[in-house]
Amino acid sequence: MRSALLAGLAVLAFAAPAAAQTPTPTPDTTPTIAADGVGLATATPDVASFAVYVSEQGRSTAKARNATNRVARAITSAATAAGVAPADIRTVSVNISRSRVKPKRRPAYTRYTARQYLTFTVRDVTKVGPLMDAAADAGADNIEGPEYGFADPSAGRLLATRAAIADARKRADDAAAQTGLRITGVRSVILAPDGDDNGDSGVQNLSGGGDEQAASGGGDSDPTSVSSGTRRFVEQVRVVFTAVPL
Repeated sequence: MRSALLAGLAVLAFAAPAAAQTPTPTPDTTPTIAADGVGLATATPDVASFAVYVSEQGRSTAKARNATNRVARAITSAATAAGVAPADIRTVSVNISRSRVKPKRRPAYTRYTARQYLTFTVRDVTKVGPLMDAAADAGADNIEGPEYGFADPSAGRLLATRAAIADARKRADDAAAQTGLRITGVRSVILAPDGDDNGDSGVQNLSGGGDEQAASGGGDSDPTSVSSGTRRFVEQVRVVFTAVPL
């Protein structure tokens, strides 16, 4: 019992100096400057899309479907001939309905209606107007659009974020000069410091800008002119810079 007690005291005697030798962390006294930055960037959309509705009727489902299919094929053929890739043509829905028709002084009959809803993605926005006119000439019953976007949805935001970081650095450099410091590096960067980073809030549509597209319609019709306009991206950052005295 006595030997065990002596052994325990010996362990404590050796452990105490080891604990005393643990270095105390030195607090970081590097000066820092936190600056918010706002960046703006303007970009012209490079992708467009529009929707086409086709509706045909017949005394049988086959006649209605065949008539609708002929028009849809004519529209898609015009689109592919203009350079739209087959992968960018999508059939959103196909619908067939029937109704009972009772003309005056004639026997009642069943009428079938076949409908197709197609969307087209155009990666050359200069062709949007001509394609919409071609779809109308091919027999489309309704055309909606265009809607514009970007092949790389983040490109505009990246440009705006870079501008925001540059703005924060400019403000930090000025603050450092006023307080006898010099910026040496970056400690941290917070994107969208206000928590508004949903990808849409920083996008603003601007009127005008972009290239106008003229479409040649059939016959003596006036060509359809559409414009992509431009979009302005607004981003905010908060950057903490390290500094040293001058």
